[in-house]
Amino acid sequence: MRQATALTATPSVASGPLLASPDDTAPGRIPPLDPAGAGASSAFDPVADPEAPGNRESGAIFVALAHGEGVARCSGTSVSAGNRSLVFTAGHCVYDGGARGRWLAGKWVFIPGYHNGERPFGVFPAKWLGTTQPWQQHGSENGDVGVAVVGRNERGQLLADAVGAAGIAWGLPAQQSFDIHGYPVAPPYNGSSQRLCAATPFLGHDFGSFLWQGPLNLAVDCPVTGGASGGGWLIDGNTINSV
Repeated sequence: MRQATALTATPSVASGPLLASPDDTAPGRIPPLDPAGAGASSAFDPVADPEAPGNRESGAIFVALAHGEGVARCSGTSVSAGNRSLVFTAGHCVYDGGARGRWLAGKWVFIPGYHNGERPFGVFPAKWLGTTQPWQQHGSENGDVGVAVVGRNERGQLLADAVGAAGIAWGLPAQQSFDIHGYPVAPPYNGSSQRLCAATPFLGHDFGSFLWQGPLNLAVDCPVTGGASGGGWLIDGNTINSV
């Protein structure tokens, strides 16, 4: 893992080492985690039960921006890690991007299984934020991936103990079929429900991504809007392969 000077915008959340660029690693997988004790579509439909396994690992992200600039919304996924406390999201959901960017290190929380204002598994506040070197240094959309290490919820549970965690796959061929989860806020949606484009096939690469360093963007037919950024693109049921 490449190291970088830590940046801290507020005492509440620390930001630290850059993530290694995915194109620097061989293909691999990390299997999903179970909680403690526990057809192709282009329609972004609400999931039937956001609290069910396979959906509850996904959640809404709320970020209180600095200087009273309001609240930002993104989406994220609980993913398998030794600390059972890791969220994958988009890079721009943790850092503005580019050499003059800033960490979104105000009050940053992840709410898995969120729906209609309900927080069935509690609220998990960020303790540490990170992103890729291409996103932090150059604002490259090919590196627009971020992570958060979160603390325990108000019940004292670790994230993966409460909801489980998706596995992680990297270095795979682009030709995959994705289940795309997210909480879109911009019209025609309102951010109140988790939505899903099911079994959505890879269509190609965005032309602009050929101009940036890092792995190429993936294009699919799914009508996501703002707020769905950072939501997991899952393969094989419950393994995240993109955001």
